[in-house]
Amino acid sequence: MDHTNQVKPQRFRKQLLLPAEHGSWAWLLVPYGVGTAVAGAFNAGVLLVLSGGLALFLLRQPATVWLRIHRGRGRQSDKRMVMRLAAAVGGCALLSLWGLLALGLTSIFWLALPVAALLVVYMAAAVGRQSSTRTLAMEVAGAAGLALTAPAAMIAASGRITPDAWWLWGLMALQNVLGVLYVRLRLADMHGRPADRRLMLGGHTMGALVVMTTAVAGYLPPFTVLPFLGFAIRALWAYPQPRPIANVKKFGFAEVGVEIMSGLLIILAY
Repeated sequence: MDHTNQVKPQRFRKQLLLPAEHGSWAWLLVPYGVGTAVAGAFNAGVLLVLSGGLALFLLRQPATVWLRIHRGRGRQSDKRMVMRLAAAVGGCALLSLWGLLALGLTSIFWLALPVAALLVVYMAAAVGRQSSTRTLAMEVAGAAGLALTAPAAMIAASGRITPDAWWLWGLMALQNVLGVLYVRLRLADMHGRPADRRLMLGGHTMGALVVMTTAVAGYLPPFTVLPFLGFAIRALWAYPQPRPIANVKKFGFAEVGVEIMSGLLIILAY
């Protein structure tokens, strides 16, 4: 029997589901952990925030791959698999949102709107011929958007939106954005590309000053400034000359560790 024309069975590949930016997991989960710890409660709503946030986070990749295939820029053999993956994680996101609404946590809906809008923009950039998801603006927007898990966890725990939830989002969004600036600079150094070192240093300096000023004004606990002073010192080290990365994998794990340590310091500050 001639098997040359038989279609090979579809196989799951992690690239169809998991995002290429591995560090973005920390930008999602660390704010969630901080928000949950600061709220001091873990209930069904907080768990639904985690499942819904992860589902929306994972939805981007299969949805983007499907759009690329639909436009003739991807492998047709992956179409059925990515449709199943998108349906599964999309269904999980909808069920999580329904559960939150059923618990009376309607305020969460207002946080879901910017996340959904960001997802659409990301997919449009991924399939567009003149745009890219790797631009600074897209990465900054994505990092700030992922930090919404912090206020979402606090709202789910308390059942209401409080000023502290928004201040915590600003804090975690700033941490994520500074991470973007630093990582982009180090990656540029590794590849020998030009990098805007003044933007990186200025962003870190301004970030530390903003947190310090906000803490002095009484909107944030005083010791929340500590990790941002650490970020600023690290930026001063990286600013004067190129600092190539010796091992990308080790660098990635180190950055995740920095994010976690900063999150723990913020939790202790609260």
